[in-house]
Amino acid sequence: MDEKTLKGGGFIKLRGADRWAVRVKVLLGDMNVAQLRHLADIAEEFGDGEFHLTVRQGIEIRGVRLTDFDAIHARLAEAGLGTGSCGARVRVPVACPGSAVCKRGLNDTAPLAREIDRRLYGRENLPHKLKTAVSGCSASCAKPQGNDVGFAGALEPVLDERDGACIACGLCAGVCPSGALELDAEGRPVIDLARCDREGACVNACPTGAIGVARRGWRVYVGGKFGAHPALAYEIASFVDTSDALEIAGRTVDAFERLGEGRERLRDTIDRVGLDVFAREVLGNA
Repeated sequence: MDEKTLKGGGFIKLRGADRWAVRVKVLLGDMNVAQLRHLADIAEEFGDGEFHLTVRQGIEIRGVRLTDFDAIHARLAEAGLGTGSCGARVRVPVACPGSAVCKRGLNDTAPLAREIDRRLYGRENLPHKLKTAVSGCSASCAKPQGNDVGFAGALEPVLDERDGACIACGLCAGVCPSGALELDAEGRPVIDLARCDREGACVNACPTGAIGVARRGWRVYVGGKFGAHPALAYEIASFVDTSDALEIAGRTVDAFERLGEGRERLRDTIDRVGLDVFAREVLGNA
């Protein structure tokens, strides 16, 4: 195999003669203790006895020999592990813990990230690499705006109109970052959903639970990247459900394969064909 093919399979050439690293796929940054112990054995047996934690929640074992390629793959499989994709492919999605762990999380990130991984991970024949990220709220800890395709949790607030539910404390209006929530003459909140950022601050601030959640969904970003010429992603949808988010992720990859030219990143493709054109390609009926 040539170096490009090896890189696609998670083996990366390092500086120096016959020095390689194997990149281990760690979905969502989660790994159990037994797997970590197994990796430690692999690092001692085949590598230099150390791990490197990548910025995308993966693990690299350095100092491995190319002749151990098959043996390392076999040893990883024993613990239900595999190598991470590199090169012009869909990479492993990254995600924050989401609402399953974080008190600020609006959505559980794991189901969406795992489905993106199942459907799209490792897909080839793209002009360049494509990275995805899922964040549970607008804090954007997984940096969805810095990825080719990103999702951030969102919710739609709703006021309980029953007498006595709202105590007219005004806390919700004080924390609303978008100015989408104002108080009426009686001190009760009036929510303008057209201006709402869907970040959930009013829901979290309400001491009585009078402001609840009508529905949960995702904000959608495309075209973010870092590198020599970083750019924040474009937001192309402010609220979609999980099934639509998955379809949008898939259609984005399809559009990139079809419209991308040369070795350009997705952002370059979007800017060349136009954001409106690209958005129509991927949003469909979402």
